[in-house]
Amino acid sequence: MGKYCVTRERFEDNKEAPVLRNIIVSKGCEQLIIPIQEILYFFYENKSVFAVTVDNEVYFCELALSVLDREICSAFFRINRQVIVSYRAIKSFSYIENNKIRLSVSNGQGRDMVVGKNKVSRFKNWIMFDCACFSLSKKDSSGAQHPDFIRKEGRLHSIGA
Repeated sequence: MGKYCVTRERFEDNKEAPVLRNIIVSKGCEQLIIPIQEILYFFYENKSVFAVTVDNEVYFCELALSVLDREICSAFFRINRQVIVSYRAIKSFSYIENNKIRLSVSNGQGRDMVVGKNKVSRFKNWIMFDCACFSLSKKDSSGAQHPDFIRKEGRLHSIGA
């Protein structure tokens, strides 16, 4: 199985960067295309990255967490070295020892979802202000698609809403 290479062209400051809209995943020998809005979280385990969907399916993902963290929209947050979570997956959170936060997430399947103490402040800011909606594009009256995200400070942010 070959690795996928995610590249992006250089964009001028006033142009929109492309948005990662789908993820190619594996289930057995089959390659599937999963829309990014169906992903609840990505996790790293046994030297592999997996994606968990709203249907509680777990798929092998060939992209590294570092690539996903760079290319994915602001609807996702990397809570630690092993997990990138969608705001839609988060049901609640609680403070635990050493100023960390434990998340309760949909389809968490017993995984320990802990926001490290060095990311707590950014996490709270993200959950209150920065996480974008999943409407990746809108159609205008002519039926043409227009992205709802712009690149701002290295992350994709929703425009409009």
